[in-house]
Amino acid sequence: MIRIFLIICEFISLVLGVYLPLAKIDEFWIFSTEFSILSLSKKLIFEDEQILGIIIFLFGVIFPIFKILTRLFNIGVFERFNLHRFSMVDIFLLSFLIFIGKLSTFFEIELLTGFYFLLLSVCLGYIQIVFSNIILRKEK
Repeated sequence: MIRIFLIICEFISLVLGVYLPLAKIDEFWIFSTEFSILSLSKKLIFEDEQILGIIIFLFGVIFPIFKILTRLFNIGVFERFNLHRFSMVDIFLLSFLIFIGKLSTFFEIELLTGFYFLLLSVCLGYIQIVFSNIILRKEK
């Protein structure tokens, strides 16, 4: 019961994290832009950067949803592929962007609610994995 509750919370957090704005970039203290994973993927796909847009959509949306579904329906075949590693690509890209923003004097970056929901989704996924491992050890 707790496992299903954690999976549902992880899914809701993922959906909110993908849809809500992740960050706001202020360029030259004049221009301001907010973006989410969905808006970023859409913009890249429609502005002739299809490969990058598809990669961000694949690793930021499809793999995490697939990972959640495999845990929800106990599909053990995919556990050996370590899908949780692929769902961290979007967090890595954001941390890289924040690092560049801290070094630059031309733009600043501010994390928004989408980032925190995405981070919550990742944390809930790991908590659910640890919880499942504890249950498996008790059964043995």
